[in-house]
Amino acid sequence: MTKKLVIVESPAKAKTIQKYLGKDYEVSSSQGHVRDLPESKFGVKMNGKIEPEFEIIEGKEKIVKELKTLSKGKEVLLATDNDREGESIAWHLAWILGLSVKDKNRIVFNEITEKVIKESVKTPRSVDLKMVDSQLTRRILDRIVGYKISPILWRVFKGNLSAGRVQSAALRILVDQEKKVRTFKPQKYYEIKAKIFEEKIKLRNFDGEALDKKPFKKADEAQKAFDYISKSKFKVIDVVNEEIKVKAPLPFKTSTLQQNASSMMGFTVSKTMKLAQQLYEGVNLDGEMTALITYMRTDSYRISDLAKAESKKYIEKNFGKDFIGLNRVIKNVENAQDAHEAIRPTYPDMAPEKLKGKISKDLLELYTLIWKRFMASQMSDSVYKKSTVTISDEKNRAIFIVEFRKRIFDGFERVDDTKGETKTFPDVKKGQHVDVEDLSIEEEMTSPPPRYTEATLVKKLETVGIGRPSTYATIIQTLLDRKYVVRDKKTLIPTFLGVIVSEFLSKAFTKIVDLKFTATMEEALDLIENGKEDWQNVLKNFDEDFESNLDNVKANLKDSFVSIETDVKAPDGTYMYLKYGRYGPYLESKSGDRMSIPSGSKIDYDWQKVHIEMAKPEILDEKCPKCGAPLVKRIGRYGEFISCSRYPECDYTRAIPKYARGKCPKCGGNVLERKSKKGKTFFICENNPATCDFISWYEPSNYRCPEDGEVLYYKKKKGSEVLFCQTCKKEYEESDLKKD
Repeated sequence: MTKKLVIVESPAKAKTIQKYLGKDYEVSSSQGHVRDLPESKFGVKMNGKIEPEFEIIEGKEKIVKELKTLSKGKEVLLATDNDREGESIAWHLAWILGLSVKDKNRIVFNEITEKVIKESVKTPRSVDLKMVDSQLTRRILDRIVGYKISPILWRVFKGNLSAGRVQSAALRILVDQEKKVRTFKPQKYYEIKAKIFEEKIKLRNFDGEALDKKPFKKADEAQKAFDYISKSKFKVIDVVNEEIKVKAPLPFKTSTLQQNASSMMGFTVSKTMKLAQQLYEGVNLDGEMTALITYMRTDSYRISDLAKAESKKYIEKNFGKDFIGLNRVIKNVENAQDAHEAIRPTYPDMAPEKLKGKISKDLLELYTLIWKRFMASQMSDSVYKKSTVTISDEKNRAIFIVEFRKRIFDGFERVDDTKGETKTFPDVKKGQHVDVEDLSIEEEMTSPPPRYTEATLVKKLETVGIGRPSTYATIIQTLLDRKYVVRDKKTLIPTFLGVIVSEFLSKAFTKIVDLKFTATMEEALDLIENGKEDWQNVLKNFDEDFESNLDNVKANLKDSFVSIETDVKAPDGTYMYLKYGRYGPYLESKSGDRMSIPSGSKIDYDWQKVHIEMAKPEILDEKCPKCGAPLVKRIGRYGEFISCSRYPECDYTRAIPKYARGKCPKCGGNVLERKSKKGKTFFICENNPATCDFISWYEPSNYRCPEDGEVLYYKKKKGSEVLFCQTCKKEYEESDLKKD
């Protein structure tokens, strides 16, 4: 019998699936996308009917050739991921391999387990062209925006900048929040605190005023209240005892997993998705590839009946029947795709303890988070005894309220403890005297609104309807890669470049950065997938409006952007304006005088004026070959360079070479990073062409492939960086390798 060919996206996933399907199947990988719009041109015909012009992605020619060879004379099953992007990859593969999209050659699955995989190959379906249309629309929308706005940014900022449809809206969110932070003016207020029943408690009310809404703003007001309380006697005027339930949490979907991994473990969104991908595709357990979680890109809370049944067995066996949760109907958020279940362990009885020492620390941490949340979601609510005690003076002028909580049934908190108990739970009765001790007045300041973290930005994007589960990590990574945003510990802070680009886009292309408009476009993509909207009409309407906007911007380009004044003075005494060029910021006066900004200078801004603390040039331990004066490192319009400290009296300069992280694979020499005429980065041996001919589009590393010993190269993949072997095509994480 002729073998059937199953094509998946990832080599790791291929290994796991091959194990389950056996010798009658051959499983191969496309290694992600193989065909896309061209990099070198617009690639979309817009005359009447909109037609994308696809081509094989550079570097994927060998993979395409291998897949064509493997598919000859075989039944092909396209097993790419079960989402819009995966459906689009399946459609491209069908076109490349000459398969009919009407034939039933598409299989999907939410988890990589033997039962699910064997069932899926028995029930193939046709490629969902509505999902494909939705993904193509997204791709073309992004191409229209990126391809046509980016040249405008180049002209305005004199640099190789770029704009993206969804990323620009996300940047707007960050910049608007940064404005609130920068313009916030803290207000002083005062709190009165006391120790009651061993708990430090704030004064809640005074003279009928709720202090959480209207605190003491003057020190003398707080002092008067303090003096009164100091002389008063207090007693309990009310006690409310109740039993409360804390509901079991929902299982994870993509956005909540990203948020929790960020806040609890400090993982970036990109790192979380990379680790989750490994857990989904399979890890090596005792010599066998085993998938540990279900598909990690989902916006659904749905759980399969089989998974519910397996979790109940585990819960009853390990905790008892009382810990089994009741079946509850969970309503997904509006516009949820529901193509997959929630993120859960593929084997509920695979407790994290069983994996210790078998997988990496990071993988185990993320798996533990997922396993605990899923198991908690299937368990009963936890129960607390709560007592709310109201304490007042004899005239009821000063009121303190103390709350006590004591857990009386663990429920889901047996595996996912929220630590909600108070230190003590005293037996308090109405009318009893209460000691108010350690009375104090504390001066406080109102806090500015918090900057976004990756976790809170994901939550915001989801709330306003921008992006989808598969795009959050890419959105954030793109902003970081473009240097529009930087990380400061956990927070995301717009750079000056990010601010001025966002300000320009907000003024010139209002709709592109408008949150409601961006969310409306996401809804249009959903309607296309559901067959309720024609993708051609969506693109035509968008492009017509966009072109009108673009023409207006081009006609008024000089008025579309205003430079920001700095506190640095020009030779004529006027303040200089900060602008941004290809190699960073520089200063220019109205009269045309220009000044570079030395490396290490501090640039700050308060939305009215830019403040610059100029760094002094770094003095090098080297003499000028022309005059003997010390050499210094400077930064100019074209980047860092070395020059004489006596400049401009002495004009000696030389460039600073930028080296690759790895040595030359051919001769072991240094490898230089260069730019082609089209601005694309490439790498060339420092000895080329004298004694070595090494040249590559990819940066060499000092790592060797564990499989064949060949040099590994760095490359970008889905917003992050991996090492790959050009010979066997396998990919690795740098943290998992040893240097050569």
